Amino acid sequence: MRYGNPGRLILATFSSDGESKVKDLGIWDIVVVGGGLVGTATALGMARDGARVLILDASDTSFRASRGNFGLVWAQSKGANSRDYATWTRSAVRAWPELQDELRELAGVDTHYETGLGLHLCLGEAEFDKRAAMIGRVAAHELPGDDVRMIDRDELAGIMPGIGPEVSGASVSSLDGACHSLALYRGLSLAAQQAGATLMSNIAVTAITPEDAGYRIDADGLCARAGKVLIAAGLATNDLARPFGFPEIVLPQKGQILVTERSAPVLPAVTSGLRQTAEGTILIGDTKEETAEDRSTGAGMRQLASRAVRLFPAIGNLRIVRSWAALRVLTPDGHPVYDESPTHPGIFVATTHSGVTLAPAHRGPLAQWIMNGQRPPEFANFTAQRFQQPN
Repeated sequence: MRYGNPGRLILATFSSDGESKVKDLGIWDIVVVGGGLVGTATALGMARDGARVLILDASDTSFRASRGNFGLVWAQSKGANSRDYATWTRSAVRAWPELQDELRELAGVDTHYETGLGLHLCLGEAEFDKRAAMIGRVAAHELPGDDVRMIDRDELAGIMPGIGPEVSGASVSSLDGACHSLALYRGLSLAAQQAGATLMSNIAVTAITPEDAGYRIDADGLCARAGKVLIAAGLATNDLARPFGFPEIVLPQKGQILVTERSAPVLPAVTSGLRQTAEGTILIGDTKEETAEDRSTGAGMRQLASRAVRLFPAIGNLRIVRSWAALRVLTPDGHPVYDESPTHPGIFVATTHSGVTLAPAHRGPLAQWIMNGQRPPEFANFTAQRFQQPN
């Protein structure tokens, strides 16, 4: 497989009197607005296929779900109400080993991807019954190789000794696992540049305007032109996409995570709320709070710590060393949006709260659709127009 020349990091220039000049960055095949997990994974796929790709990434102070997530590579709960979403997620999960190998080859980054068994633990019978109903809808799709199922407390205790007395059982899938999410973020960024993409950091896009047969993108004293633009800007997506006929697509939801001190291995499997990292720390997550405030709160931390000890009492012996909060980028129905503008061909939008899990699909089928028109069949149900309000 051939790759283009390694990408470059370009900095703005200034005149002798200190005033910034508009720097023309030239013509590109595509400009990607947003350098998070979705934008860099898609840029990697397009650059790998020979496209000239420019990534414009906003300030490090931006609300970044890419730096605040739990790191799950998770399929079991995706697609209960959508066979297409279930299919799309499982194809991405199965492609994760290939992505990990590519990031090692191009970027020298190990994401510490682990798989083999993923669990969602339930407290009490009501939680178990609610989870079982949802898992039943997923299993009803009868997707090839999908082994998600519910297990009772006795079977769970054989897999995960030390569970608390209130734990009633769990859902389990052999497809699920986790990675080091910050390593993934770094690996995708470096790999995209090594494949030929150019990354510009701390650059906020101020305007996207039609020009000739393509578009002009203005950003902090810089301008670039391209026949195609991908808006993958997280919570900034609505403002950037609205002029091109898109409805409101994204909304924020806060999640908080706790981190314990390092410990000898105590968790034999990855769970959706507890996972032990390669360094030995245990991540405890996560809350679901309908707010755009991205700071940790005492109430959220108490909620997480209380549930963690009820699930696995030994965690109560460890000290909490830090906490963080981040904003998820959600769509109204929780499913991805991959769409082209209904009014301006060549303007694309991509957003999902599953940037870790779906990274292989973004680097593969999503990138191929944008550059070559190879539209995956699932995309018919991932359009933004499903959120269009009737007149």
